[in-house]
Amino acid sequence: MQKFKKVKGFIPVIFMFLLFVTACGESKPPDASGITAVEIGQGKINFRFEVTDDKEETLVWNVSTNEITIGAALLEAELISGDVGEYGLEVLFVNGIRADFNEDKAYWAFYVDGEYAMTGVDSTDIEAGKTYAFVYTPA
Repeated sequence: MQKFKKVKGFIPVIFMFLLFVTACGESKPPDASGITAVEIGQGKINFRFEVTDDKEETLVWNVSTNEITIGAALLEAELISGDVGEYGLEVLFVNGIRADFNEDKAYWAFYVDGEYAMTGVDSTDIEAGKTYAFVYTPA
């Protein structure tokens, strides 16, 4: 009977661990690059978002949204923030990391399918099958 009490007392610990793991977000198995993508957001439109940070580490999200532009979807998911200026949204923070040219002598370069984007993030429509990325870029 003593052994049963020890196991019975351990069950809530296992339950709390499983609850914590599932609450932290779902993730898919690693893709061909070996990077695990985190699922974020809700909506009918889905796209892949990659961030290469100031330490040259890459994180990946599969974003679900009902927004039309990449900028609106990433703002909604709280993955980017910045200032709106004459030319649209100037992204200063990506995944909580600042790249302010005036302060850090670095900026966030925006890419679509590995190519430098020809439009700003807030004027780039989401297209199925494309990968969107920000890369921390020192000046």
